Formats: sequence, C-alpha cells, structure tokens
Amino acid sequence: MAKKIYGTAIKTGCILALIGVIGTVVGFNLGGSTGNDVFFALMALGVLLLISGIATVGVYAAMERGLSRALKDSAPLLRFTISAQDYAAYAVAQAEEIRSTNKMSLVIALIFCGLMAVGGPFLVKEDGIIFTFVGIGLALFLVFVSWIATRYRIKKLKTADKEVILTLDSAYVGGQFHIWKLPISFLSEAVYFGAGEYENSPQAVIRITYNAITRTIVTPYTVVIPVPAGMEEKARAAVEALQSGVKPQGHEKKHT
Repeated sequence: MAKKIYGTAIKTGCILALIGVIGTVVGFNLGGSTGNDVFFALMALGVLLLISGIATVGVYAAMERGLSRALKDSAPLLRFTISAQDYAAYAVAQAEEIRSTNKMSLVIALIFCGLMAVGGPFLVKEDGIIFTFVGIGLALFLVFVSWIATRYRIKKLKTADKEVILTLDSAYVGGQFHIWKLPISFLSEAVYFGAGEYENSPQAVIRITYNAITRTIVTPYTVVIPVPAGMEEKARAAVEALQSGVKPQGHEKKHT
C-alpha cells in the first residue's frame, strides 16, 4: 500500500494558491490603473482561490501525516483485508455515499454563491456588481472542483487496495483515509451492527460518522467497515474504544 496518497491534492492546492496570487496581483494592478470593476472582481476571486489553496495544502498535509501515523501504529484497533467479493459490494455502496455527500455540500455552497451574486448589488450600492462576478465565478469553480473530486474518489475507490486499518483517530478503508481528530473535524458516532442488522448486510458492520468543515459548512461523513467473520468481538471492542472519543451532541447512539 502506498504510504502517500495525497500528493496530487497537495500539488493542486499549491496550483490554486499560485493562481490566486496571480489573480490578486493582476486584478489589483489593472483595477487600480483602469478603474474597471471586472479587474477588482478578479482580485477578489484571486483572494478566494489563494485562501482555498492554502487551506487545501494545510488539510491534506495534516491528513498525510495522520495516514503515516496509522500505518506505523503497532497496535491499531483493527487491521485486516476485505475479500474481493465483499469489497465489490462495499465499493458500490460507498460510491453512492460519495455522490450524495458531495452533492449535498455543493448545493449548500451554491446557495451561498447565489446569495452573494444576487444580493451583492443591493447591499453594496457602489461597485456592488463585483459581488455578482465573484459569486458566479466561485460557483463555477466549485461545480468543477466537485465534479473532479467525485470522479476521482470513485475511480480510486474501485481500484484501491482492500486493506482496512482502524485507530482511535482515523480509518483507512477503500483506499481512502478518514481522520476525525483535526481542528476542523470531530467524531460524532461509532456504532456496531451484527450480521444482517445493517441494510441487510450478511456481515457485521461498523459505522462511523464524523463531521468536518468543508468550504463554508460542516459536512457529515459516514465510514462503513464490513467486519469479516471471526472478528466480531474485536470489532465490538473497537467500537467501544471509539465511543469514548465521541463528541457529545445529544444524539449519540450505542447499538450492540
């Protein structure tokens, strides 16, 4: 299994930051010399891209470090390999989960962009049109990023290794790494389901839900881990250990 899986994401963040710097500088200089509102809109969009790029690099660098710790953990809560047959069913379910989560995040973000584009000229009488340009540009950018991210994650899911690693801080499953002990994320649920109790799954299942700040909202993510036969007791113990780190929200659920 590759030890580094976020190199592309980190490079993308660097590119976004670079484009943001260029857009900010060009927009500021041309806007100041020409007085054209379009260039000030370009500057504002450049600032947003710069912030987005820096945030992307920071988050994925932290996740890369978390993955490295998980791989080096000599005593994880669980570590096993999913059979090819079980993984095929898992991949189908997770692909739908990825589409649903990304769509929800995008819709909410686009609502904010729409409010900015429509409300900007009314709230700011002078040069309010800048907010319209920024809102439209940001919306198009978010649609493109969401489309690319969804396709990339699903393709990676289908071709990923079948190893599972579960620690108190994170989970590696389906070639994807999830971490809930970051400043922008927290664990909200850890549940064990016996065979046949989770969506008619013939296997026992661990369901983990954590929340992370994405774009402008807090997004819930669900991680489903199929448990091989013979590992049920270890899985129960792992869930009990995870539940000690669940952030109190008044809706935790313990299923045994």
